[in-house]
Amino acid sequence: MASVAVDPQPSVVTRVANLPLVSSTYDLVSSAYVSTKDQCPCLKSVCEMAEKGVKTISSVAMMSALPIIQKLEPQIAVANTYACKGLDRIEERLPILNQPSTQVNGKILICSLNLDLVVCLKE
Repeated sequence: MASVAVDPQPSVVTRVANLPLVSSTYDLVSSAYVSTKDQCPCLKSVCEMAEKGVKTISSVAMMSALPIIQKLEPQIAVANTYACKGLDRIEERLPILNQPSTQVNGKILICSLNLDLVVCLKE
């Protein structure tokens, strides 16, 4: 009897990071950060020290949290499923998320209405 491999559902974090608007905005900000570091030697050394500190702290935090994450894996999977369903609804309502930031630039006004985030497109 042949077994069928089932691909696990991608994490909501991966899905959000892969949205064209998010990934293209990340690329733009990352490029600006690297460019700024290259143009300002003093700022570059400060940023590199901060980056090293963040990497060290992240590594220690991950090692400390790993046993808890492993125990909570079933609950995390359920939360991920609900978050993915919510992301599906958001993507349906905001198709602009599937456009790169270069296409979206200048088209978005963010409005707050009763603590709900509403995206208004300029005409």
